[in-house]
Amino acid sequence: MQFVQLNPRVSSQAWQPKIDLDHVESRQRSSKVQAYVKFFVQVNRRTLYRTHEGDLVLLGSQSHHVPSTEGVYFDLDMFKSYDNSCREISILLGYEPEIQEDFHARIADEVICFARNIRNWVSNVGRKVLPIYVNIVVKKDLLHDERYWITRAMRESDMEFERSRYGMVPASQSALKGLLKRVRGGGGCVKGSEAERKCVGERESCTICLEEFEPGSEALCMPCTHIFHAGCIVKWLNQSHYCPVCRLEVPTS
Repeated sequence: MQFVQLNPRVSSQAWQPKIDLDHVESRQRSSKVQAYVKFFVQVNRRTLYRTHEGDLVLLGSQSHHVPSTEGVYFDLDMFKSYDNSCREISILLGYEPEIQEDFHARIADEVICFARNIRNWVSNVGRKVLPIYVNIVVKKDLLHDERYWITRAMRESDMEFERSRYGMVPASQSALKGLLKRVRGGGGCVKGSEAERKCVGERESCTICLEEFEPGSEALCMPCTHIFHAGCIVKWLNQSHYCPVCRLEVPTS
């Protein structure tokens, strides 16, 4: 059973834990109020099966937490500049292999907005360090879609059929000699049977090349009375054994 990896989905939520970091020493500590940012990543994986009728079946699931990286201290004033803070948060997220770069900006926006809000909370007045934890959930799905593989198999079958010239079998040369009758465009019909007497009108065109017949020019007529340029129909019948319009079969032997 073959599976396809679907595009991952990521959700995030920033929150402030009830911890006091005012007395924690840091090489990045300064006299300004700081934010202590730390990420916690959880990865959820599912294996799904979609039946031909469209029903989705869960075959299995697993979840694990990625070992969190160390938290980083930032001056809280950094978050006043959206571009600078977004760049710094994106750098931190780059150390999380489970989080694709496509999601960095979305998570950074969550952190920046939260950092700007908590500095105004009454409970944070007078504090030197404001901890910010960010929970990130990465959802990854493997899917076996029965409809997809059936469609793919049919497409590959059609391509194989096309490569084999649509199963065409050429008409025999002896059949061609007694089959095609010459007719003249724009008058001067050839005497004989009704098919032989058929004249090509000025506005008629060859259904193979779609070009109009020149007045007075000669064309070839099939027994079914469909008319084509001589070169067009001969080339066609050298590859197949039927009329391209009505599918009238021509002997192959």
